[in-house]
Amino acid sequence: MENQGSGRPAQLVMSAKVWQILIAAILGTALLVGLGVWQLQRLAWKEALIAERDARLNSPPVTLDQALKEFDADHPVEFLKVEADGVFQHNAEAFMLTSEGGVPGFEVVTPLQSKEGVVVLVDRGFVPEPLKDAAKRPESQPQGEVKVTGILRRHVASRGPFSPDNDPEANIWYWWDIPAMLAYARIAPDARVAPFVLHVQPGEAGKTLPAPLAVDTTLTNNHLQYAITWFALAALLVVMSGLLIRQTIRKGS
Repeated sequence: MENQGSGRPAQLVMSAKVWQILIAAILGTALLVGLGVWQLQRLAWKEALIAERDARLNSPPVTLDQALKEFDADHPVEFLKVEADGVFQHNAEAFMLTSEGGVPGFEVVTPLQSKEGVVVLVDRGFVPEPLKDAAKRPESQPQGEVKVTGILRRHVASRGPFSPDNDPEANIWYWWDIPAMLAYARIAPDARVAPFVLHVQPGEAGKTLPAPLAVDTTLTNNHLQYAITWFALAALLVVMSGLLIRQTIRKGS
């Protein structure tokens, strides 16, 4: 009788421990599965975003006026191909510090006065540092009306946490600041300006300098790996919890 009486508290303690493990396992598994499902939802969102971006990149170019209308209507315009006719304002070139193939130099950013009366910044490509002075590359400054096709970028979050301040006085820019660049170009305050940049792509401007730089259009998509990780952790938690419950029951028997 004494053994039976002393065994009941031990069984109750064992039962309480099992329930604690079980509840913790259920809550933990639910959390991990929920995170996995969330990553699958993010995967679907990212794949739709990539498909939308690819569609814009592979579509025929739109006019600058059409791009502005899309922008004003708050439609997605990033990575849209845009075609513009106008005259370059070479006296207002800006220079973005960069390197290409290990060679230090600059991206040449030139305002284009379009025939529609809109000023748009055009990233025409790379020149090595010794050729920053336009007098050393006169062939790089076409005169008269030109036709430009480029990839539209808004550059709304261009500055990195360690980027230095831009230096308009020296005309050296470390990150994109479209309003400041337009101000540097002395664009009239009442002028109609495009709130984005057109990046000329390789093959669009012949073989003369500046050499167009390919726009990075890749979009990181690791959500499937993240989902698999969360589901694997959920499965591992179930197995480990089962083993722990089994061990607890054996100790109590």
